[in-house]
Amino acid sequence: MRYGLFFETTMNEKVKIILLSGFLGSGKTTLLKHIMSLDADMSDTVIIMNEIGEVGIDGMLLKNLGTDIVELTSGCICCSMSDDLQESIEGILERFKPRYIMIEATGVADPESVSRVIADADFKDRVELYKTLTVMDAECWTVRDVFGTLFFRQLKQADTIILNKTDLLEKDDIPQYLKEIHEMIPGSQVIPAVKCRIEPDVVWLKSGTLDVGKNPSPGNRSEIRPDDLGIFPYFDSKTGTGRYQEKIYADTNYVTFSFSESSPMDETAFNRFVEEMPWELFRLKGVVNFGDRTLMINSVGGKTQWEPWEGEGTSETRLAFVGWDIEPDEFLPRMKACVKD
Repeated sequence: MRYGLFFETTMNEKVKIILLSGFLGSGKTTLLKHIMSLDADMSDTVIIMNEIGEVGIDGMLLKNLGTDIVELTSGCICCSMSDDLQESIEGILERFKPRYIMIEATGVADPESVSRVIADADFKDRVELYKTLTVMDAECWTVRDVFGTLFFRQLKQADTIILNKTDLLEKDDIPQYLKEIHEMIPGSQVIPAVKCRIEPDVVWLKSGTLDVGKNPSPGNRSEIRPDDLGIFPYFDSKTGTGRYQEKIYADTNYVTFSFSESSPMDETAFNRFVEEMPWELFRLKGVVNFGDRTLMINSVGGKTQWEPWEGEGTSETRLAFVGWDIEPDEFLPRMKACVKD
């Protein structure tokens, strides 16, 4: 058993638990490997990996990536190994005080049951189940009824669903699958991906929505502090550093484009554009100047978050988009139509 590096948390800060869920073979370990390969400092994060077999194969695949791992084998943490999970978390909290604990559950784990295990523990006041990411093999969607209720429970308990292995599908299937998932789980956040390559803030940023017409409370604000949006950037909400989307969305059929405008945007028209975005236009991020105020928008897979702009003065509107097999020329005129007369 190996633990992460010591990291002193503030007195009242709860340790954030991120649960990685998903049916057998969906790509959870691939997602974890991708997260660990990013530039973000993982020294404040401890990873717990749960496997049913007696030998921890997935842990062996990840140990060379420089992040310390705790392996729980020979059972499932939502049932037979619930005591082991509690004991492992307790040990991590007492000895190393991390900010994050990331748990990769087995393919047959029920996220709701795992959350109950955590909620019933003696340390429940010191942690929060911050986010549940569920990975789904996109090819499984057409035969979803075969997998039983657990498959659907994993999806419905998720804060974010990663529709993985989209490169194995016909490109026309993706918009239909996104539509069907959103219809089955209204308000869900769904992100198509190849080999689980997603942006860092999808992992570290709390899912949620804020009303553009209200001032967000400090508790709802993320850690993003961008100085310059650049072209097609995303910002790691854990570290505050910028990277570029081409590394994530370099696969066939992914499209990135940008929009800039110095004149203020019409708030009603812009909100209507966001509400009417098709599911395949799954990423919108940037700064929006409404004239009387400037806000930052972060919209991913059907969920939109608004935050105060932290830059100096009133910024121009600068937006970056990512979609699946879309035509930028279809959306740029619609953005132009949102500019105030």
